[in-house]
Amino acid sequence: MSNVASKGRRWPLWIAAAAAVAFSLAAVACGGGEETTQPATTPARTPTPMARELGTTPGWAAGNTGTVFYTKNFFCGQGEPCIVGEEGATPPGTREPIPKVWVLIPLFNETQGIELHCPTAGSCPAHPRQVDVSRIGLGQVIPLPPHSHIVDPTEAGFSTAPDTPWEAVVVGVKTRAAWDRIQAGKSLQVLRQVQANQADATPDIPTNLYLFFGIR
Repeated sequence: MSNVASKGRRWPLWIAAAAAVAFSLAAVACGGGEETTQPATTPARTPTPMARELGTTPGWAAGNTGTVFYTKNFFCGQGEPCIVGEEGATPPGTREPIPKVWVLIPLFNETQGIELHCPTAGSCPAHPRQVDVSRIGLGQVIPLPPHSHIVDPTEAGFSTAPDTPWEAVVVGVKTRAAWDRIQAGKSLQVLRQVQANQADATPDIPTNLYLFFGIR
């Protein structure tokens, strides 16, 4: 995963030369004063502003682990708690298509040793602290569960610009063996293989949550 850069523009040399000739002719026409040569200047470049990072987590994509850096706080329409089991409005000014981030939540007890990108309930950079799970029959409002992330590079690429909005989709992983497969594969393709067996994982569960991050 790599960073992106930008560069400025320069005037072609022939334009600068033509301007110098025009200036000399004007000076002669106005009285034949002594011609002075001024040093050429290069237009100043405006530095590219660095994105403000609110924090980082790991993230999986296409068999690799990258760094997810969050540049804005989350968005979920009416505000916290965000809703699991129901889609919501997109963030203002968002352009389609919006890439997805799959939020993987372990639903089994033996979690020791598994890789969790956000290991502490209710605490992860630029994430909500609480979610409403009443739409999926798991109570009312609970702390954001520990979880990991997968993105699809065919949607957004490995090098993703800061402030990209990502639509969060939840997947519950039901067994340790299924989690180990996903953790080893680190890809959406492997996740889909695991989801093919309902005993191993849930289908995609929509949310009204959007996260803002880049990847490197």
